[in-house]
Amino acid sequence: MSAIKDFFKKKKTEAKFKLAGGGHKLGETSAAPAPRKPAKQQERAHPSQSSQQAGAAALNRFAGQDQKDADFQKARQKALIKEKARKELEKEQKIEQEIAKIKEVYGEKEDVEVEGPSHLAAQGVYFVSELVGGEPASREVMKQRIKDFLYAQLEGEMGLTAVLIIHTCNSPRDRVELCVETLSKYIDNIVNNPAEPKFRKIRRSNKAFKERVAALEGTQEFLEGCGFQVRQMEGPDGQMEDFWVFPEENTDFESLAAMRDTLQGAEPVSAELDRGLIVIPPQQKMQRELPSDFFSISKEELKAEQTNKKEMLERESMLRTKAMREKEEAKARRKYKFCLIRIRFPDGWILQGTFGVNEPVSAVSEFVISCLETPLPSILSDSVTGARLGEGDYQATLLDLGFVPASLVNFCWDPEIEMDLASQGGAPQLYLREELKMGHI
Repeated sequence: MSAIKDFFKKKKTEAKFKLAGGGHKLGETSAAPAPRKPAKQQERAHPSQSSQQAGAAALNRFAGQDQKDADFQKARQKALIKEKARKELEKEQKIEQEIAKIKEVYGEKEDVEVEGPSHLAAQGVYFVSELVGGEPASREVMKQRIKDFLYAQLEGEMGLTAVLIIHTCNSPRDRVELCVETLSKYIDNIVNNPAEPKFRKIRRSNKAFKERVAALEGTQEFLEGCGFQVRQMEGPDGQMEDFWVFPEENTDFESLAAMRDTLQGAEPVSAELDRGLIVIPPQQKMQRELPSDFFSISKEELKAEQTNKKEMLERESMLRTKAMREKEEAKARRKYKFCLIRIRFPDGWILQGTFGVNEPVSAVSEFVISCLETPLPSILSDSVTGARLGEGDYQATLLDLGFVPASLVNFCWDPEIEMDLASQGGAPQLYLREELKMGHI
């Protein structure tokens, strides 16, 4: 027990010793360190009136300089904007001057669409119809022939003939398509709902029917051919009106559906372009209006070519926008709808035909083959460039190849045929059919 007391007593003594502070040598006087006095804060002197005025003047100078910098930036921006606007105006004025110059040189005439080059040795552009027959005629005459022919066939086959009249004698095309769609809807309602009396009648005074169907040629004959009859029935307002009615006793829905399919799949009867075939013998004197570049270079042609080159150079030197160039190209494309192609054979004979500008070059090849005495493989080449027609693309149009309004091409046999002929001792070569030549001798 005394040990425990001694332990606590010792701890208590050590604690008192630590609280006594640091030790010191014998003979030294113990004195607590003197506390440090806080340094006296020096008061800031108030600026004088002259100092305040000098500071204010400095601040005003800085503020004035900032304002000058801001004004300078604004003035600079305004100057840049004015310069940009000036350049744009000058550019627009230059373009307008160039446009005015082009108009002065080439004129600003209204585009006139012509059927063919009137200066060529052709009687005109004519059409034929395999269905109608007869001699070639102008487009308007042939259209009337076709119309008269179709109406003459109504008595024998009303329904099918009416289908051709609807597609052939009405325009524009979207109006015809709307009529076909409406008539098909009427028939669909009857075929799909044969027991519904409301689908078997069409009120003739209905606005949609009058505008979409009744206003077109051939629609009345078509409805009659389908089996519809005109009957007086009570209308929505209680008054008696005319209706197209498909009789209840008529159950031939198969024939009705067949008429609908025929109407939907039919195409207009169109006339085909007559080639206007002409065979020109060698050494024949050409008409004066025939372009000489088909045969030989004359003084007039040389002079005209030089004039054309001069105008082309003048045009190319002008500043033209992309839109202007595209407009000029579009005008050139719209100028002609037909062109004249002449094929020159090695024996001097020339075959002439008329083609649509959008026909493929293969049409020219087919035309030539149909006129040959012996239809063997052959080559047609441009008389100016020497390029083979259709090489790589037989669907390229005559317009794409630059053959509008007229061009001359050269004929020769395929190289293998030439070798075979040479191996036969150079026997006389026959190109065009004799009956074609006989008609021009």
